[in-house]
Amino acid sequence: MTIPTSNHVTTVDYARLHTTYDVLSALVEELDAEPLHGPELRARLERRCQSVRQQLDDHCGLNRRHPVVFDPTQLGGVMSRQGQPLTPVITSDVASTDGLSSAQVWMPPHHTSFAHVHHHTGVGLVVMQGRAITLWWDEDGRMHELPQVAGQHLFIPHGVPHAAINPHEVPVVAAEFRSNPVFNADNQLLPDLDDAVAARLQAMIAGVRTAA
Repeated sequence: MTIPTSNHVTTVDYARLHTTYDVLSALVEELDAEPLHGPELRARLERRCQSVRQQLDDHCGLNRRHPVVFDPTQLGGVMSRQGQPLTPVITSDVASTDGLSSAQVWMPPHHTSFAHVHHHTGVGLVVMQGRAITLWWDEDGRMHELPQVAGQHLFIPHGVPHAAINPHEVPVVAAEFRSNPVFNADNQLLPDLDDAVAARLQAMIAGVRTAA
């Protein structure tokens, strides 16, 4: 990326900016979850750099690019920015991915994610267990619902506000894929929609109990 001057046309390396934004966003989310200061923060960043460097050496060499199998049960889980327990699986930290990431998502019974939007990232999701409902909002602010059962695939284009709810007694387990090498990047919360999400969840829970 070149620095603009009065005598030169500005040239921007957007791929580099995108990667830098993803990395910084992921670090900010880690610090939000576990605030660190001074030497502790530096030590965390150094460990992160060493870990990524080792993984790049293992998986991303020009002559050593190869498929990799990851077992979510052997990886550490986190709480996502939108309030869902998940385990990042395929990310740029551990694989030679430059346009895709994945995670295993677990949604407890009667749980809802926070409403959010991915401005530049498309989302694909496959339910493996349970039944989920995706709430999404169109350009006019109207809320819509998409029920999803095990075996079905869901796609959410970038820029579409959405939230996930589970009004049932069985946990939802799903595999989620994003068109972004850093899974938790590009994720803006929309707190003004959370009351509508909570109200819809409670109404659906009541409907499920009535039907039973």
